[in-house]
Amino acid sequence: MKNFMKMQTLLLMLVISSAMILGSCKDDKDDIIEGDKTELNTLISQAETLANAATSADYPQTAIDNFKAVLQTVKTAATEKLTQVQINNLVTQLTEAKNVFVSQAYGFIDESLYLTAGWKFDEGTGTTATAFSNTAHVATFKRGNTVILGTAAMMPSWVDGVKGGKAVSLDMGAHLEVPYTTSFLPANITISVWIKPTSLYEHNYIVSQNYWNGYKLQTQGGGKPFFTYKKVDGGIVDADNETDNSIRINQWNHVVVSVNATTKELKFYVDGTLTKTWTESDKNIGPLTQTLTSPDPQPFIIGCVATDAELAANFMEWTNADNLGYFKGAIDELKIYNIALSDGQVSKLFNDEKP
Repeated sequence: MKNFMKMQTLLLMLVISSAMILGSCKDDKDDIIEGDKTELNTLISQAETLANAATSADYPQTAIDNFKAVLQTVKTAATEKLTQVQINNLVTQLTEAKNVFVSQAYGFIDESLYLTAGWKFDEGTGTTATAFSNTAHVATFKRGNTVILGTAAMMPSWVDGVKGGKAVSLDMGAHLEVPYTTSFLPANITISVWIKPTSLYEHNYIVSQNYWNGYKLQTQGGGKPFFTYKKVDGGIVDADNETDNSIRINQWNHVVVSVNATTKELKFYVDGTLTKTWTESDKNIGPLTQTLTSPDPQPFIIGCVATDAELAANFMEWTNADNLGYFKGAIDELKIYNIALSDGQVSKLFNDEKP
């Protein structure tokens, strides 16, 4: 409702300002020093493309109608001889109208507010990947555990991504580490990622924050996403999507898991479709812990379950090459949100990112 009123206000402002522009132009056209319309014309072209592609399946019809009305008003005003100040005002008003319209899309996610970290992995060279989120978290390539794997331990490498860019290829313990920050442990969380596993086994870990003392996302041998996390009350939740073969090898799969601390629901999605909802009554779902005490906060890990230091301190007595817990395959478009995305938002995310 707020965005609808904002668009209506913008339209009214444009009608008034355009009337003033047209009126003044008719009276004093010869006295005007015309400004540069390059930016305005480019913006109009972008807005036309956006408006022409919009359908009622993606936006409320009123939002489409209002945006097109604003666009037409700007286009009409732009045909006149305008000062640079008048042109700049039209640019500002059309930019605002465009932003409001985009925010009205079904499933819109304001990533400036809710995206904790996100990596596109499009660098293609080097040994780091930098997040495109507000905080540019740097993920550094790390070799697998040489004590357990010996010379077979590998480093991450670059491969083709899900949609034209690049991705990271992982095997034999190869992973990426991101320095710990409390923002990786929000009370509500959504993890969205594209994976292309080369095999399915019980310890195919995608991401981990302090193992079960924080959370870990993996796939299991049956091709099921599996999520473990520690709650505020200290309890541990283990859950999968209960759908065998929902993850397929040697092809890209979009996997999303979310925890909603308010509704006390844990949801799994595969390729934009909700596959399982766990609730407080059947899995005692609750908010994630925001405190890590044992072990001390470890890096956020992509493609493995624990750092060498964490393994040595806590798990070496039962860890071997068969159960070390590392991803086999490629990972792309990894995003961590500090909210539980809605079904519509997950569907839009999948449709925007799919090849």
